[in-house]
Amino acid sequence: MDRTRQYDPAVPPTVDASPGAVAVSKPDPPPVAKPVVEISPERRSLTFANLEELWDFREVLWGFTVRAVKVKYKQAVIGVGWALIQPTLAALVFALIFGRLAKLPTQGDTPYLLFALAGMTCWAYVNTAVTTSSQSLVTDETLLRKVYFPREVIPLGAIGAALVDFGPGLVVLLVVAGLYGALPALSWVTLPVLVLILIVTSTAVGLTLSGLNVYYRDVKHAIPFLLQMGLFASAIVFPLSLLDEPWATVYGIANPVAGTVDGVRRVVTEGNWPDPLLTAGGLVWASILLVAGYALFERLERGFGDRV
Repeated sequence: MDRTRQYDPAVPPTVDASPGAVAVSKPDPPPVAKPVVEISPERRSLTFANLEELWDFREVLWGFTVRAVKVKYKQAVIGVGWALIQPTLAALVFALIFGRLAKLPTQGDTPYLLFALAGMTCWAYVNTAVTTSSQSLVTDETLLRKVYFPREVIPLGAIGAALVDFGPGLVVLLVVAGLYGALPALSWVTLPVLVLILIVTSTAVGLTLSGLNVYYRDVKHAIPFLLQMGLFASAIVFPLSLLDEPWATVYGIANPVAGTVDGVRRVVTEGNWPDPLLTAGGLVWASILLVAGYALFERLERGFGDRV
């Protein structure tokens, strides 16, 4: 007697316990296709929500700033003293080459050493802030993959840490100006506004270059060259008054660092008020650059995790 039978899916299987019976098992069901979930980063744009989020992470920003200062001067014998030595030595070299040998004019009757020191104090901050902030995202690439926080916190922390160098340098400038006979004047109250223009300009450039550096590593090779060109393009070794009007004003607004350097020289070395058009125009233009740089940074941020 043939005890085997064909399996019919419509009929449930029965178990035949008689001797010689062949068990019929139900075949495995066909595999079910699993849904594929694709996770893509959100396209970000510059809104007030970004500023609110940045404010919520202000303690993280402070932590990055403090860490940048500690790392920079870790095991350094002179420490913050380098912030005083570098611009002072550069001013001495410029005074010898451009002041004594090249006979470049200064602003008013200001000695060239004081003239160059005022320019180098401002430029030293811009140079440090842009250099460190532009490399910050690549340096902290591990954090970008593991922890969430607003990515702009990293370059902003580097820019804030550069202020630790700028403060002592500005004090030295005021002391040297006093030694040359420049007395404190009421116009010194405008110094915070001039410093603000430097901070806004450095932040605009730093955010832009830090975002681009994640995508294009050629940026880090171009930054030293761009900063060297910027040194001579920002009226550090020559007075802005060398240019005829209205080009001097246009140039001072288009390059906020040049206009700010001119303002600092007027205030510190001459005791005069900064040019109102240069100051107001430079602040407005620097703010426009900051908004544009921040918007570009937010647009590039969605790909940071894949690029670093």
